[in-house]
Amino acid sequence: MMDASSESHAVETINFLDDPLWYKDAVIYQVHVKSFFDANDDGIGDFQGLIDKLDYIVSLGVNTIWILPFYPSPRRDDGYDIAEYTGVSPDYGTLEDAQRFISEAHKRGLRVITELVINHTSDQHEWFQRARRAPPGSPERDFYVWSDTDQKYPGTRIIFLDTESSNWTWDPVANAYFWHRFYSHQPDLNFDNPQVLDEVIKVMEYWLDMGVDGLRLDAIPYLVEREGTNNENLPETHVVLKKIRTVIDERYPDRMLLAEANQWPEDTRPYFGDGDECHMAFHFPLMPRMYMALAQEDRFPITDILRQTPEIPATCQWAIFLRNHDELTLEMVTDKERDYLWNHYAADRRARINLGIRRRLAPLLERDRRRVELLNSLLLSMPGTPVLYYGDEIGMGDNIYLGDRDGVRTPMQWSMDRNGGFSRADPAKLVLPAIMDPLYGFQSVNVEAQTRDPHSLLNSMRRLLAVRSQHRVFSRGTMRPLYPSNRHILAYLRELVLDNGETEVLLCVANVARNAQAVELDLSAFAGQVPVEMVGGSAFPPIGKLPYLLTLPPYGFYWFLLAPETAMPEWHVPVPEPMPDYVTLIVKRQLEEILDHACRGLLEGEALPSYLPKRRWFAAKQSRIARVHMLYAVRIEDAQHSMLLSELEVQHSQGTERYLLPLGFLGEDDRSGAMAEQLALARVRRGRDVGLLTDALGLDAFALRILDLLRRGVACPAMTGRYVSYRRRR
Repeated sequence: MMDASSESHAVETINFLDDPLWYKDAVIYQVHVKSFFDANDDGIGDFQGLIDKLDYIVSLGVNTIWILPFYPSPRRDDGYDIAEYTGVSPDYGTLEDAQRFISEAHKRGLRVITELVINHTSDQHEWFQRARRAPPGSPERDFYVWSDTDQKYPGTRIIFLDTESSNWTWDPVANAYFWHRFYSHQPDLNFDNPQVLDEVIKVMEYWLDMGVDGLRLDAIPYLVEREGTNNENLPETHVVLKKIRTVIDERYPDRMLLAEANQWPEDTRPYFGDGDECHMAFHFPLMPRMYMALAQEDRFPITDILRQTPEIPATCQWAIFLRNHDELTLEMVTDKERDYLWNHYAADRRARINLGIRRRLAPLLERDRRRVELLNSLLLSMPGTPVLYYGDEIGMGDNIYLGDRDGVRTPMQWSMDRNGGFSRADPAKLVLPAIMDPLYGFQSVNVEAQTRDPHSLLNSMRRLLAVRSQHRVFSRGTMRPLYPSNRHILAYLRELVLDNGETEVLLCVANVARNAQAVELDLSAFAGQVPVEMVGGSAFPPIGKLPYLLTLPPYGFYWFLLAPETAMPEWHVPVPEPMPDYVTLIVKRQLEEILDHACRGLLEGEALPSYLPKRRWFAAKQSRIARVHMLYAVRIEDAQHSMLLSELEVQHSQGTERYLLPLGFLGEDDRSGAMAEQLALARVRRGRDVGLLTDALGLDAFALRILDLLRRGVACPAMTGRYVSYRRRR
C-alpha cells in the first residue's frame, strides 16, 4: 500500500525553509518562465516577470516553485534541448535575474526547483560539437553514444512514435550514428564515460551553490545502454544516481532530487534506493487512473494502483499530479485502458500525441467544475507532494492546433486586458498565442476576475490549500483505504502521530459518480468521535458502533477531522440553534386579535403544544398533550409594547392544569434582549410589520408595568374572581 511515512517525531512548528525534509510538506507550483509574465513587453515571459508575480504564487497557498528549463537552447523541445547548462537564455533575462529570482522566492518562504536534464543535450551543445569532430575512441567523442550501425539495441522502444522512426540518427560530420531516446536533435550522453558524470556534477553544484533547493532529474531511466536489454532502469543507472546523491548528502543536505521516471510503481521504487538515491519520484501510474475512475465511475482504478504501490523509505516521498507541461501520458496503462481513455477524453484525434493526450485539466473534464474540484481534492489529500500546473487553478484551456505540446504551454491569463495581461507586446510577437476562444479565452477566464469572485475556482483552490497547510497529516500521514460496498465511493483515512502522542485522523470521502450516492462506512473503531468537515468547519453526527451513513452529491467530496466531542478543533464552527419553524399569526390592528378564530386555531393546535414542553415551568413534560385551550387574554396597558395576560387550560395524559402566560409583541428592530427572542412562540404580521409573539416575562416593560399596577393598588382584570394554578418559571 502506498505510504508517505508516518514519522511520529515530526515537529509541527518547524520552519519550512529550515526543515531538511521540506519536500515532504511542499506544495509545488510548476511554471514556465516564457509563459508566465512578460515584464519587458517583448512577447516572451522572463525572470523579472516571474519575480513580479511571486506574491500571487504565495497567495495561492503553495510553498515551492518548479520552473521549466530556462537555459540557452535552440528550443526545438521547449528548452529540454540544452545548449549550455550554466547560462540563462537571453529571452528570459540574465544570470543575475535568475539569482535575484531565487533570492526573492526565498524571502517569501518559497523553495525553488529547477531542471537537471542529464540524459541528453541539444546537438548544438559544445560537448556534441566537439564530440562529432573528435576521433573515434577519444574521451571527447565518448561524451555521447556512437555506432557504425543503427541496428544495435533492437529491444529498445521508441518514445516519440509520432516523430521518430529510430533511436539512431546518422551524423555526417562524425560519419557515425548517435543514440537518442527522444528527438533526433537530442543526442544522449554516455555515462559509461566517467568524465560525463564529473561534468554533470559540476553543473549540479553550480545551481545548488546559487541557492536552488531541488533538482528534477529528467528522463533518468534511460541513462545507460546495454545490449540485450530494453535500456530502461538498468542497474548501472542506479550506480550513477548514488554517486550524485553522495555529493548532495555531503555538501547540500537540505536539497532534494526529484526523479522523473515514467515507470510502473515496482520499477520506480528502486529510484529511492535505501534512501540514498532520489528523495522524491513522480507517481506516474496513479495520475491516469484518477481520470479512469471518473470515466468509469468506479474507485477501483485508484485503489488497485495504490495496492500495487510498494512502501518507500521513511525519508522519501511520492510526487503526485493531475497535469503538467507534457502530454497526459498513457504509457503506464494497459493497451485496453489506453484505448478507453483516448476514446473518453480525446475523441478528437488532434488531442492525441505519442502515447498520451495533450490537453489541460479543464478541457479534459469539459469545464465541469464539480469534477475539477473533485480531482483537486484527491490530489491534495492523497499521500505525496502535490504538483499544480500553472493556470489550472483558474481552469485555463488549451490549443490543440499548436504543434507538439505547446497547446498546454500558452501564456498565463491574468486579466481581460491585451494578451490576457501577459504582455503589452503586439499579439503577433507572443512566444505562443494566448487562448481566445469563447469558453476558455482570457476575456472570460483570468486571475483578475476570479480573484474578485469569492466562489471562483481560484478561490476554491485557495481554500483547499489553506486547509491542507494546517494539517501535516496530509503530507506525512499514512493512508488506510476503506472499501465500502458502494464502489462509486472512494474513502480513506489519513493518520499521523503528533508530537504530543495523540493521533490525528482524517477521513476523506469522494463520490466519483455523476449521480448522488449513499455509503455506509465501518468507522466503529472511532466510536464517540465527531467528524468535523474541514472546509466549512461544521460537525456531523457522532460515530457509533453501527455503520456510518453519508450521502454525497454528484462528484462530491468531504474532508473530515475525527475529533472527540470534548476536544473539538478551534476552527470548528458550532452550528447555532436554528430559529423554530414558527407559525405566523395575522392581525389587522391589535394584539388581542390573536384570539380570533384563525389565530386561536394556530396557537392552540400548533404553536402552544410544541412550545409548552420546552419550558422549564411546564410540569407535565413527559405527558402527551391532548388539548390546549386559551381561556382568555387581557391587555396590559403600556406605551411602548403590546402585552397581554392569558390563561391556558392544558389537558394531557395525566390530567388538566392551568397556567398564566403573559404574552408580548417584539418588533423586528426591537433590541429588548436575547431572552425575549429565545422565549418566542410564534410570528405576528400586521401588514408589512413583522415581529415575534413571546413570553412577556422576557420584556422588562412587563415586570415594570405589573409592579406599577401593584403599587397603585389597581386590580388586574385577569385575577378578579378566578383561581389560577400559576407555576414559577425561573
